[in-house]
Amino acid sequence: MTTTWQSKIVLITGAGSGIGQALARLLASQGAKLILTDINTDNLETTSKELGDAILISKTANASSKGDWQSLMSDINSGPGYLDVLVNNAGMSSFGFFHETSEQLFDKVMDVNLNGVVIGCREMLPLLEKSERGLIVNVASIFGLITMPMMAPYHASKFAVRGFSEALKQDLIFGKKNIDVICVMPGGIKTNIANFAETDNDKPNDFANHFQTMARTSPEKAAAVIEKGMRKKTFRVLIGADAKLVDVLYRLLPTNYYKVSNLLMGVKKMLG
Repeated sequence: MTTTWQSKIVLITGAGSGIGQALARLLASQGAKLILTDINTDNLETTSKELGDAILISKTANASSKGDWQSLMSDINSGPGYLDVLVNNAGMSSFGFFHETSEQLFDKVMDVNLNGVVIGCREMLPLLEKSERGLIVNVASIFGLITMPMMAPYHASKFAVRGFSEALKQDLIFGKKNIDVICVMPGGIKTNIANFAETDNDKPNDFANHFQTMARTSPEKAAAVIEKGMRKKTFRVLIGADAKLVDVLYRLLPTNYYKVSNLLMGVKKMLG
């Protein structure tokens, strides 16, 4: 039985773990040919070895590095020569009040989460144009809709990814490009992103543990929702009941949502 992704060439960043890994597994099971990147070589090798013949290219790369993207573009040009789907999934988080966060850490989060998406789209656009119908999947977050304390860089980057994706969609439509765009807005997903959150705050903080108690959706479930959104070309893909609740909350209380959302997310408990 053929599927939408049979023999389609799909590039996924941050594919060594979490949502990226789960999506790679799902698409591989549906016959896709994968190009995978991750900054963690060991995780990437484990994923690539597991998926075997589905892998076209497996390459350690930093999503925020233009040089890494250009090297990858060269590899694709030397191989299949085109790309059907780009999934900008790689990301990082940080925690700490803005006044405790260094310029270096703020910029690092923006570089990975926003600039990595922008550079990826720019460098891969010519390859996507060679597809019968290209698709860009940008992973933002429900934290691109609402905010909470101690995550200013993450919020700034994810709000920007959402805005960039909306603008890019219009540019590709009115620029008459054969490429669709969707923006994924996950709620709490059981991944390691909180465990690897960086901070300039040396005071004890149970941010990661608290996040894990709030994360209710598995990476596998998230991947299934994303794949459905990819198939249907749904522009805003909300993942999890929490994401859907946040979307409604933001519409109903655009300036005061935090009075409810912070309560639901246990922010006071997290801050001690």
